[in-house]
Amino acid sequence: MIRIVYILSLMLVASTVYTQQDAMYTQFAYNKMSYNPAFAAQLKYADFSIMIRDQWNGLDGAPASQILTAALPWNAKQAGLGIIASRESIGINQVTNLRSMYSYAIQLDKGVLSGGLELSLRRYTLDFTDERLVGFEGIEADPSLINGVRTHGVFNTGIGFYYKTKSLYASVSAPRLLNAKYQGVGLSEEVRHLYVMAGTAFEINSDFDLLPQVLVKVAEHSPFDIDVQASILYKKEYHAGINFRVGGADTSLAESIAFLFGFRPVENMFFGFSYDITLSPLRRHESGSLEAIFKYSLGENDPKETILNPRYF
Repeated sequence: MIRIVYILSLMLVASTVYTQQDAMYTQFAYNKMSYNPAFAAQLKYADFSIMIRDQWNGLDGAPASQILTAALPWNAKQAGLGIIASRESIGINQVTNLRSMYSYAIQLDKGVLSGGLELSLRRYTLDFTDERLVGFEGIEADPSLINGVRTHGVFNTGIGFYYKTKSLYASVSAPRLLNAKYQGVGLSEEVRHLYVMAGTAFEINSDFDLLPQVLVKVAEHSPFDIDVQASILYKKEYHAGINFRVGGADTSLAESIAFLFGFRPVENMFFGFSYDITLSPLRRHESGSLEAIFKYSLGENDPKETILNPRYF
């Protein structure tokens, strides 16, 4: 039996550090709809975003993801529609996602509660023709592997709930409820994921706000991940923060520490950047992770809002 080296060994390493099937994002506060379909109904204006993430720079075949999102208010702004298209890759594996969402919001005494439903289609691709894939006796010598490209599509569904007031938000979601099976190197299946998010805002003075947030990620048969984030918002236009990620790797106390920066050049636009420094043993083989996001919204918003305005929170 031949031993496949390099890319598949990278995927094996990734299974101990990056076990979740969904991509991770450091700037999760600006990408909430990717985690929870219920967020679409919380917006009172159309919102569009582009996010790019390159993980573990310098490591060939490392994870990379690109995501496009569109959130549209509907039905007198009580409901929301969401569309997400994304591409994720690691080694010879590539996943293309198309997700559609519907959510509905109701006004409570002190806040707004929304529930959402998600339907998703995914296309898994394994490219055994990748020139980086090496077998000691040749790929063609192993009858269990094909000398070509293998693709498989799956369907899944998910739900989520999102609650917010003027000073805090809380979110819980499960974007994959079905154990959908697909053909990888062997027979594989999607596992259930649970995401819990929460955040609040404290006014330090008329110019500065403190925004602490947390994201808990749990997947079946995988180590948990927790992102603890704190940002300073200046004049409702500029922000700088730090994100500390724990879990995931059993060989170190923490996965990474990240630095975030963002600004609004005009009222309807937002740019955000983050740089992750890996703290696990993998840091000996890579030089950190980069992430960038651009958001554009249609419609007016009160610039004094904090939690309610996802352009900067």
